Amino acid sequence: MQQLTIKQVDAFTAVPFGGNPAGVITDASGLTVRSMQRIAAEMSMSETAFVSSTTRPDATFRIRFFTPTDEVDMSGHVIIAASFALAEDGRIELHDGITRIVFETNAGMIPIDIHFRPDGSPYPLDDAIEGGVPIHAGELQRGTLEKIVLNQKVLRHRPSAIPVSEIASILGIREREITKTGLPLEIISTGLEQLMIPVERKETIMSMHPDLIKLSLLDKRYGIDTNHIFSLDAYEPGSTSYSRHFAPKLGMWEDAATGTAAAGLGTYLLRHGVVATGTMMMEQGKEESRLARILVEIDDSDKSYSVAGIGGLAVTSITRTAQVDEKSVVIS
Repeated sequence: MQQLTIKQVDAFTAVPFGGNPAGVITDASGLTVRSMQRIAAEMSMSETAFVSSTTRPDATFRIRFFTPTDEVDMSGHVIIAASFALAEDGRIELHDGITRIVFETNAGMIPIDIHFRPDGSPYPLDDAIEGGVPIHAGELQRGTLEKIVLNQKVLRHRPSAIPVSEIASILGIREREITKTGLPLEIISTGLEQLMIPVERKETIMSMHPDLIKLSLLDKRYGIDTNHIFSLDAYEPGSTSYSRHFAPKLGMWEDAATGTAAAGLGTYLLRHGVVATGTMMMEQGKEESRLARILVEIDDSDKSYSVAGIGGLAVTSITRTAQVDEKSVVIS
């Protein structure tokens, strides 16, 4: 029987049990696909990451992602969580400044930049998130994690043909909450087709109770995968937006923090002249005290806006032990 350590790591936050949680096993070598799926089912989280060694010279680690029922090719918040867990376990040698690692995934090679300042380094890195968080990375390295950043491709955007009255009815809000923004409904592809829905007030989004069955049916009719409802009326000074994210068509009622949608929203705001800079902090969640904070960095000199850096912090909230064989998984 194999014994494993499983972490619950909360991504896009420095607050335990905030942000978006993910399961992470930093040493999954020797696990079969069947065992990975069983562990993910027992963890019952949106996704669990399994990190192992790689034979590819252009990759640092191999990583796979499992929901409780299926393997998926890629998950932004989970890869942020896994990067943090690997650093915390001392499996990455962090340098003063930026340490790049590359994950081999089913979706291809994913480079990650870890911004780190060791103890005694006098100067913070540029664009650190609220000063970063202290981290004890393995036995020797202590310092401050500034942010973990991955690059997300934004493939295309197209106008939405959905009547505003119909989406407002499904969301349970007044139509004018959308129309008063002066911004369009738009579908942005980041590998998923994501509907951007502007709403005037954050309180409207926070108290929203969508009809998720009807939303799923609407998404199927219009070729949409997920729905990102956002407001420029954010909670924290300096934040660009506040949002919630629903994906009932994919079996995910609500996602607590969605890096791909934040990337798409960043390009949306730049293209429509809402913001003048490609650096944005975006809030997401349904509890004000536990909001995820997603840093978006876009090169605004490149008017194609085809790539967005998605950054954030992470924190381990729970560490558990699993006993695994081919017939059973016991997590304690």
